[in-house]
Amino acid sequence: MQKAGNAPEEYEDAFAPAAAPGEACQEFRCAVADGATETSFSGLWAQILVEAFVDKQLKKLDDETLRQLSRRWRQEIDQRTRHKPLPWYAEEKLHQGAFSSLMGLVLRGDGVWRALCIGDSCLFHIRPRQAIYAFPYHMPEQFNNHPALISTNADGNVTLKARVAYGRWQDGDYFLLLTDALAHFFMSQRHFRSRLVDGELDQTGFEPLIEQARGEQICRNDDVTFLKITPGFGDVPGVVA
Repeated sequence: MQKAGNAPEEYEDAFAPAAAPGEACQEFRCAVADGATETSFSGLWAQILVEAFVDKQLKKLDDETLRQLSRRWRQEIDQRTRHKPLPWYAEEKLHQGAFSSLMGLVLRGDGVWRALCIGDSCLFHIRPRQAIYAFPYHMPEQFNNHPALISTNADGNVTLKARVAYGRWQDGDYFLLLTDALAHFFMSQRHFRSRLVDGELDQTGFEPLIEQARGEQICRNDDVTFLKITPGFGDVPGVVA
């Protein structure tokens, strides 16, 4: 959901895949990302990153992979602006590059999960009636205005280091992938958690919930993305052994 006051096409988060798999699979990959608002075409960069992670093109943050993805970003911009070139000041800003967080999750059929994170998008591994595992943050106070982000410019990635986490899942578990504003809201507002994890929640129910939270000023007005993954063994679509 885009920021209040913005049009849907101004949404600068990203997620992949766009829908659940149609059949059981041995491995399932998904990701969310949050493009930095103050940079140009950051939503496009976020979308390229999540798709690359899901397609196994981005398994680690090596220089060559990021250069290839950055070239794809620039080519897409050139395609979009072919018939309407950017003004000079927009071109200047474009040279500064785009930045985005990334949270990617891999679920395997042997019950193992692995996550890769850059920035402040968060993962929650939930086992009903047991503890919640949060990664990379576990308290709302840990969020700040200067998270690590992946840049389209190589110089911006010199000190970049991904965080990784591993674990095991079992039937009945589920995973939430949330971009930063929603992750902070989820951690800090306990009475809203049950509404967010309600199995009946869909896009039409999600939007008024976020509007209410913004109206009460308990959720920052930012693009928000909520991805819920429920893996399971058996004949249902999902991850199988």
